[in-house]
Amino acid sequence: MKSRERILLTLKHEEPDRVPIDLGGMRSSGIHAIAYNKLKRYLNCEDKSVKIFDLGQQLAVVDEEIRERVSSDVVELKRLDGGFGTRINSWKQMDLFLDGGEYYVPTDFNPKGLADGSLAIEIEGKIVALMPKGGYYFDSRYTPLANASERKEIDIILSNRITGEELDFLEAQAREIKNNTDCVILGSFGGNFMEMGHTLFGYQEFMERLILDKSFIEYFLSKLEEKYLEEIERYLSRVGKYIDIIILGDDYGTQEDLQISIEMFRQLFKPHLKALCDFIKKRSDVYIFLHSCGAVSKLIPDLIDAGIQILNPVQTSAKGMSPELLKKKFGKDIVFWGGGCDTQRILPFGTLEEVENDVKKRIDIFAPEGGFVFAAVHNIQQEVSPEKCLRLFDTARDYGKY
Repeated sequence: MKSRERILLTLKHEEPDRVPIDLGGMRSSGIHAIAYNKLKRYLNCEDKSVKIFDLGQQLAVVDEEIRERVSSDVVELKRLDGGFGTRINSWKQMDLFLDGGEYYVPTDFNPKGLADGSLAIEIEGKIVALMPKGGYYFDSRYTPLANASERKEIDIILSNRITGEELDFLEAQAREIKNNTDCVILGSFGGNFMEMGHTLFGYQEFMERLILDKSFIEYFLSKLEEKYLEEIERYLSRVGKYIDIIILGDDYGTQEDLQISIEMFRQLFKPHLKALCDFIKKRSDVYIFLHSCGAVSKLIPDLIDAGIQILNPVQTSAKGMSPELLKKKFGKDIVFWGGGCDTQRILPFGTLEEVENDVKKRIDIFAPEGGFVFAAVHNIQQEVSPEKCLRLFDTARDYGKY
């Protein structure tokens, strides 16, 4: 069975030949550049280069050779933005980690070394992101709407729209993937509401203003919806005929609970999320995928009602997110994309046998009657060995047969 057919069957809650697999299909099922470098060298790949397309998370582009080796059925349609003002349409070599790896970064990525050994990304003289000495990620440091008091400040920040250059980049990339693989194509659109609030206002300020400055935040969310609807229309007009799934992203949960009450979600966020889903469904037949980390089981009925068909990353270590509960309560109504192995404890710190057993246990729970795409719970981090990466995906492929 071909990859696209395999995934489309499971999205219909039917059983294909085996559980579909995802490595690198989106920015929460990927692999850190260091771990990917080690994997390519362990496998003695002829091409040992590693392209870092997501500068914040330091995620590697998964090459076709590795995708086939781990039996991944998915390819991501990547946005042009590599993060912090960079573009991933041209590359240059740069060893960020001083480990001898052959790393490539976007050509317009030029971090500045600071006196304390950290690396800073500057835009127009402002430090917008920082990687501490010995660190593995660039963390955002720029919150342009912090202390904003006038609506026109929101208008200015949200005035940028998806460009013709990006649409050309997306369409050319989508056509190439479609012509050269039989994989499902995931279109990484974005469409974040809460996460964008955290990004632009700062986490604490946004959470405070949800209560103390509600009308201002309502205006912000409405303008954000307006921006997204315009962009989705242009996005789908160019790549809708190529992609199978469109990815919306947000983080509504923490390790212990929702970040906000269900009542606040229904009042402030759900209407905007539903508006995006309704718009997409009217203009295409793509599946709608939502990324939200954390303890979101209480929110799943509302997500389904809003139009979400696929949930990722299925953070089973969070409170109330046990695989058994999720499959029993929601397995007929939503597809679980992820949840295949605990990336907080077992994958980085467990033995090979523990990794294998964890994968088998989760497949036993999630796989029956379809509706499950195997991926680790979030990205594979830098400390994960090549042996564990291969055991993870080989077990999923071999044990996940129907």
